[in-house]
Amino acid sequence: MPVINRKRRADTQPSGSQPPRRRRSSPPSSTSSPPGSDSDEGNPTNNQDQPIKKLIRLALSSEYSRTPLRRSDISTKCMPPNSGRQFKPLLDAANEQLRAVFGMELTPLPGREKLTVAAKRVAARNSATQSNNNNTQATQSGAGANAAYILTSTLSSRYRSPAILPPAQIPSAGAEGGYMGFVTFVLALIYLSPMQTLSETRLEKHLKRVNAEEYVLLERTEQVVKRMVREGYVVKVKERENGGEETVDYVPGPRGKVEVGEVGVAGMARRVYGKKDQEREELERRLVRSLGEGVKPRKLVAREEEEGDGEEGGEEDAQGNANGDAEEGVVPRRGRGRQSANGRQSSTRQSTRRGREEEADEEEEEEEEEEDDDDEDEEEEEE
Repeated sequence: MPVINRKRRADTQPSGSQPPRRRRSSPPSSTSSPPGSDSDEGNPTNNQDQPIKKLIRLALSSEYSRTPLRRSDISTKCMPPNSGRQFKPLLDAANEQLRAVFGMELTPLPGREKLTVAAKRVAARNSATQSNNNNTQATQSGAGANAAYILTSTLSSRYRSPAILPPAQIPSAGAEGGYMGFVTFVLALIYLSPMQTLSETRLEKHLKRVNAEEYVLLERTEQVVKRMVREGYVVKVKERENGGEETVDYVPGPRGKVEVGEVGVAGMARRVYGKKDQEREELERRLVRSLGEGVKPRKLVAREEEEGDGEEGGEEDAQGNANGDAEEGVVPRRGRGRQSANGRQSSTRQSTRRGREEEADEEEEEEEEEEDDDDEDEEEEEE
């Protein structure tokens, strides 16, 4: 092979200058990231969906540990900076997807009542209207800047059964179901107590009756109650009046009001006591007296509405008949009174006449009978 002489190129640039940099060519569109990935920042639709996806993932992970989701956490972890006014549209969009996919929604927790037991006793003397207004204001205040949210089910009552909604598998289905049963039992004791407040000593007495004063589900009862307080099912209120002994009371917590509430307590009472029809009617009256009108069954409410509609319909028919009589020229009730009195007088006269005629007929019959007897006596004498 012939020898090829290769010559080295002469340096055209001075030794002090830097070599030219090569520009990286942009990858083709076929090798770009998929549209559902987080790195796709060029798609405006994907940029709008990212906060919604982050909020849904944050809500599911927070609910696993029963940690309420604060609005401040949503703003810092899910929303872009300087977008505080977009919170409500973001929450509505996330709830729409949660309802469609998971059958759940983010529900705001009511604000904690900043009332002591003594203040509650004073408030209990007020009217029911004032107490309802206070509860409404407390709920609205809880939905402000410091609001907290939890996931609740949107399924109807017929689908809320253990077969469809079983307890969580962690740590186990039995332990989780037993814990929720104990929570519902304690909340029922609190809700059915005066002013929905239960002292610590009375709670211990109730737990002793069901043999749960020391251990519940292989755990100490004290630790289980502390867990309920930590997760927001109950609130522990400590109070010292006039420098005396410290009193400890339990009231329903924010999570307990949302997950169980008066309706859940009434359902538990019906399962335990309302087995017979006679007992059920008495139980419903007691539940309404203790928990309010909101715990009435739908069937009972529908029956009362039908009875009310029937009474209103009867009154309307009576008014309609009276109006129809007036249109037809019938004498009103005041004029009817005179006519009825005249009619009564005429009827009494007719009855007296009839009575007199009947008496006269009876007398004639008696006279005829006497005459017949006399004739018979005469005939016998002649014989």
